[in-house]
Amino acid sequence: MLSLRSLNHLVTLADRLHFARAAEELGLSQSALSRSIASLENQLGMRLFDRDRSGVTLTPQGRMASKRAMVLLADAQDFERQLLLSVGAEAGHVRFGMAPMPALALLPAVMSERLRDLPEVTNEVVVRDADALWALLLAGEIEFFVTNAGFAFDSPAPRAEILGHFPISFIVRAGHPLLSGDCPGTRYPVVRSSWSGLPLPPDIQQRIRGTANIIEDFGTLAAITAASDAIWFSSTYAVIDELRAGRLCELPRPDDAETRGVDVIMYSLERRSQSPWARALKQALRQRIAALAKQRT
Repeated sequence: MLSLRSLNHLVTLADRLHFARAAEELGLSQSALSRSIASLENQLGMRLFDRDRSGVTLTPQGRMASKRAMVLLADAQDFERQLLLSVGAEAGHVRFGMAPMPALALLPAVMSERLRDLPEVTNEVVVRDADALWALLLAGEIEFFVTNAGFAFDSPAPRAEILGHFPISFIVRAGHPLLSGDCPGTRYPVVRSSWSGLPLPPDIQQRIRGTANIIEDFGTLAAITAASDAIWFSSTYAVIDELRAGRLCELPRPDDAETRGVDVIMYSLERRSQSPWARALKQALRQRIAALAKQRT
């Protein structure tokens, strides 16, 4: 097999067409370069250079070989560069999953920063519920996924790393009757995604009509809440822009109401080493959750 070292000698001599100058550029003796070129010609079974008293010239085969060698050397340099960048998670491809609520709360800010700062990293995100993400993880189709704590997964036991804590709140439209009073005896529908896996607390149970409506798409949940009297069981982190704009509001709770919250977890497989991209994303997601906590206070 041809060595990159021999191809580099070929390209340098093809550029200089002078053994002494090419050898000096390569940091070799002239005799060492001559032996290297002769060995390459023997290996290929063709003459690459003609040598006479007038100097060194490329043969037709040598011209073709030097052009191809330049391409191979450039590819090798790019390959090395990509590997070095991947060590620092600065280039490559990562495919991971997120449950809908943390995706809505975290991805816009995290991904916009990555697209700006790491243009050579390709990110592929799958948004599903936890059971579907677990199946994708086991099949090797994603490297990790992010959802809330509280799910029981089949063997093998996953690696579970806490990224942060999300408060659980009750979100209503601006002008909702419950924002201005108790409305005794009046009951309202509740909407939620299945991600939280948490029972509704007693102070809300007495306010709801029927069982909770499960809708996985958070854009749809926000639209339904803004257009109706439904109570959305979610987290303020997922609707921070709507809350700031006044389109949605956090429903006040009684002082003695049970405080709700849930840890957000990054799940991966213990038997698989984490890539540099997974480690970088883990850090970025943790920083985003910490930033949301500061904004809330």
